[in-house]
Amino acid sequence: MSSGIIIESQAKETFSLVDFYSRRIKRIFPALILVMACCLLAGRWVLMPEEYRRLGQHALAGAAYVSNFLLLTEAGYFDFSSESKPFLHLWSLSIEEQFYLVWPLALMLASRQKFDTKKLTLLLLLASFSLNVAMVERWPTMTFFSPASRAWELLVGAFLAHLHLQKKAWVTRSPDLVAFSGVVLIAWALVESSAGMPLPGWRAIFPVIGAACLIVSGNEAWINRRILAARPLVFIGLISYPLYLWHWPLLSFARIVEERPVSEEMRLAIIALSLVLAWGTYRLIERPVRNGKTLKLIAGLGAALAITGFTGFKIHSHSGVPESGPTKWEKKWAPTRECQKAFGEESWDFCSIYDSNKRPTVILLGDSNANHFFPGLSLAYAKDGDNLLNLGHGLCPPLLDLDVSAGNTKMPCNAVAEKALAHAVNDPSIRTVVLSMMGEGYAEGYRSATPVNPFFIRVSSIADPALNTNLAVLEHSMRMTLARLSATNKKIVLLISAPMLDFDPRTCVASRPWRITPLQLKTPCAMPQSEAKARGESFNLIVNKVAREFPRVTVADSAQELCDGNSCWALRDGKLLYRDAEHLSVDGAMYLSERLMRKLQ
Repeated sequence: MSSGIIIESQAKETFSLVDFYSRRIKRIFPALILVMACCLLAGRWVLMPEEYRRLGQHALAGAAYVSNFLLLTEAGYFDFSSESKPFLHLWSLSIEEQFYLVWPLALMLASRQKFDTKKLTLLLLLASFSLNVAMVERWPTMTFFSPASRAWELLVGAFLAHLHLQKKAWVTRSPDLVAFSGVVLIAWALVESSAGMPLPGWRAIFPVIGAACLIVSGNEAWINRRILAARPLVFIGLISYPLYLWHWPLLSFARIVEERPVSEEMRLAIIALSLVLAWGTYRLIERPVRNGKTLKLIAGLGAALAITGFTGFKIHSHSGVPESGPTKWEKKWAPTRECQKAFGEESWDFCSIYDSNKRPTVILLGDSNANHFFPGLSLAYAKDGDNLLNLGHGLCPPLLDLDVSAGNTKMPCNAVAEKALAHAVNDPSIRTVVLSMMGEGYAEGYRSATPVNPFFIRVSSIADPALNTNLAVLEHSMRMTLARLSATNKKIVLLISAPMLDFDPRTCVASRPWRITPLQLKTPCAMPQSEAKARGESFNLIVNKVAREFPRVTVADSAQELCDGNSCWALRDGKLLYRDAEHLSVDGAMYLSERLMRKLQ
């Protein structure tokens, strides 16, 4: 429809960019502002502080129509479950608005250069589709969120607009057959789709062409005339935009506050509520605003969206949002810009030093499962006059000749490890090197031991591709790393990180400000030690085997302090020791470090 308006207006020489964008603002902004404002208001009361800050960041991206680019940067190890992102769905609206920011200008330029706009549409359609097919296997996340590889889906509609305006007879010669083919293509796409399928890819052409078939078959097709023109479906069409905006935030908020998949009954209730809210938004907001014609209205909508985005920015920057809850990661333990500038900001996700005015004497290297020790170890070492430096990168063990692929994302681990170990080896002030990592995850090939959102991991050797198992690669890389460190006079500590939990530790305490249903606290807040031992056994065997080859290496196992022979505990003395199923809380870091230091000393 939008392309049809542009093409027809340009043919009549009546097209105006101001009118076009004014119509889009009146069509898109009102419901979006309402939904985002309601989500930000609700989030203030029902979300945890870190969740609320993320919501603010996504609100800012949504208001600026760059949600797809934000989600692209988040994809990978540090990503949160899609169900925990209330504004996740705005990626598609962002791509649409990016398209219509450029497309009218491209058509205007083509018209002025006397270039056939239908040929331009077809050429760009084929180029975008080819780019999508070429990229999807190697860069699936970028292909999914990039406007360049998704534009073809919108350009199919633009091409249909050309055909419609030129009154091409062939498209309606057999309307029933065309419409039935469209339904078959869409149904086939639904049946054949799967969660692991890279999208859009070449398969996306089937639902797109299927939708195109239903459109071009027009009112003459029986399916369109008798089924799609039925009042309930027409009603859904009228409220489709506000329904799109409302349904996902409601489902996402429910999943977040319940901390578990919502029941079928709750999902049905949410869908019903979405329909009611969408109808109300359409009747009370969309229709009245769409009929307004004043420039003040356009300016007011623009200002309102800007204020919504700025509010998201302030929330994300932590303005006025208090820290609370037993799972918080206190700000003073967070990575600092000063550390990153001093030790090479391009390499580290984690960079913290206990006393920035002194040279480090101890260095902690590893991934997020090393980083979570920093609050406790930094204080423990400080008691002995040492200064701890923490350098690391998410999902990168501190081991040489090793690369990690997490899902579809390849991490820069070998380069990070080389640079980290160079700091450890070449800095004469550093006397102790502590290595820690998510050993169980790398050995077994998963990020999480919980059944929710599993994240599969593959490690590979750069020098020896013949090593075809995670365990073989880890053993080879650990031996190479310890050999380099052992050539120095430094003390080396291999710190086996805390066992991964098979449950969410937040279910042990009533930390969330609001829930839909009563919380059933997990009691006891522990998992059987036999399970933890079985999952960590293969990595522990490698650690102990390789460490025996290097007399300067000390091995410390966190599980010995968290497990009592029967269970491994996530709650001690009323304090939650984990902030999630894989990482220690500040209290957990303090608890473990105090006990581990006795052995390290």
